Amino acid sequence: MKPGSTLIVSFDGLRRDRATPERMPHLARFMAAGTDFSNSRSVFPSETRVAVASLVTGAAPGSHGVVANAFLHPQAIAGRPLQTGDPEDLRAADALGALLDRPSLGERLAAAGRKLAVVSTSSPGAAWIMHHRAAAFGHFSYSTYGAAFSNLTAEDRDGLARLGPIPAGGKPATARIEHATTVVIEHLYPKVDPDIAILWYSDPDATAHAFGIDAPETLAAQRGADTAFGRLIDWWRRGHGPENILVMSDHGQITGIEDVAPEAAMDGLGVDLLPGYYSSLYMTAPTPERIDAAVARLVAQPWCGLVFVNPQDGIEPPEGSLDARLVGSGHRRSATIGVVLRASAPQGPDAQAPGHCLFAKDIEPGGGIHGGLHREELANVLAAAGPAFRGGFRSETPCWLPDVAPTLLSLLGIPCPDVDGRVLTEALGRGGDAPEIARRRLSAGRGGHEQHVEQWLVGGRAITDHAWSTRAGDIGR
Repeated sequence: MKPGSTLIVSFDGLRRDRATPERMPHLARFMAAGTDFSNSRSVFPSETRVAVASLVTGAAPGSHGVVANAFLHPQAIAGRPLQTGDPEDLRAADALGALLDRPSLGERLAAAGRKLAVVSTSSPGAAWIMHHRAAAFGHFSYSTYGAAFSNLTAEDRDGLARLGPIPAGGKPATARIEHATTVVIEHLYPKVDPDIAILWYSDPDATAHAFGIDAPETLAAQRGADTAFGRLIDWWRRGHGPENILVMSDHGQITGIEDVAPEAAMDGLGVDLLPGYYSSLYMTAPTPERIDAAVARLVAQPWCGLVFVNPQDGIEPPEGSLDARLVGSGHRRSATIGVVLRASAPQGPDAQAPGHCLFAKDIEPGGGIHGGLHREELANVLAAAGPAFRGGFRSETPCWLPDVAPTLLSLLGIPCPDVDGRVLTEALGRGGDAPEIARRRLSAGRGGHEQHVEQWLVGGRAITDHAWSTRAGDIGR
């Protein structure tokens, strides 16, 4: 075991309140035995590739520049959105120096003579963002989508061939998750021995999108991922692999109940719309008057939830909207206006209700979805165990995904300046005081539409707890 080494294990799309002993006994025991960060949150938009970029850069989307799963980036991709699930689109932006605007975990490790490795069952694009310099640095990267999306030496290819072929994908993706776990146990640590590694399980996210967050298929997906994780933990407790393991999820999900079409309401506004539960509106040469007209039109729609304006050229958000920078968004590549469709009202932090929302495209009614600021989308799993972390400790100090990179780099003695996250010193075995915590609410309203954002201020830095909107009438269930 290398001193200070850590394996990150991510369960894509796992809501914190669904990581229960009944559904995932191995994970629940791990969380109870180590440090459990009970007030951890994702970033906004709460989408996978956005969250991956925040994980590896220690930065919010407004700082690192991967502003949505799909976004307009005409400098790199002309005539259509850049799709972050496609490595070719990502490489086109990266070649221009216009993708990740902050140093990544892999880059910081390589500069210190260390190694990052990746084993992923997620999309090729997500795996590429996890270590976009793997090929340049000769670091191990393995995707269950195949050799075309991996970075392997001849020795790696020979060793992996002995583990058998990559299983077919599915929903659940249990066979691929078991295979990826075997790669970590039987090849990654015996042959590569990285300083930090990422093992990314694509379930329960993909299965919940297709069937719903509490569907039998999703329960099976959770059990399958938990069984693989249990095998990994048994191996680790026998003295193999890294010193520390950190488990996480990138976001949660809520239930989409009705497909709506926001396109018709945008006629005449001169915007390019990328519709979705999180929708992006782009304006060429925006003016205060045009942005105000668009916000007024939006908040009058029965499907409109949260409205955020990306200030450009000194233009301030008009009445009825909030500044996107306040929720960690607002990059120069961000949409002029970001809209989250309506979602159910917030419930108590310990509520088990699924939460529900309107959506546009991508799923069928009853499927799981994410991208917004509902508490059950933002409340992610985060826990860690090993000699670096306190045991049997529940940390209620708010934290978020950008805190992971600086914390793990600190275990290796690598400084991590120019980040939005912080070192979670209160959870480390060497001890440390928790930062000062305050609370604030941001609000905006116009024409009977109101929106509110609840945030913690942790050492003066904002972390969004959750957000919601209100208007006459409620969306159905």
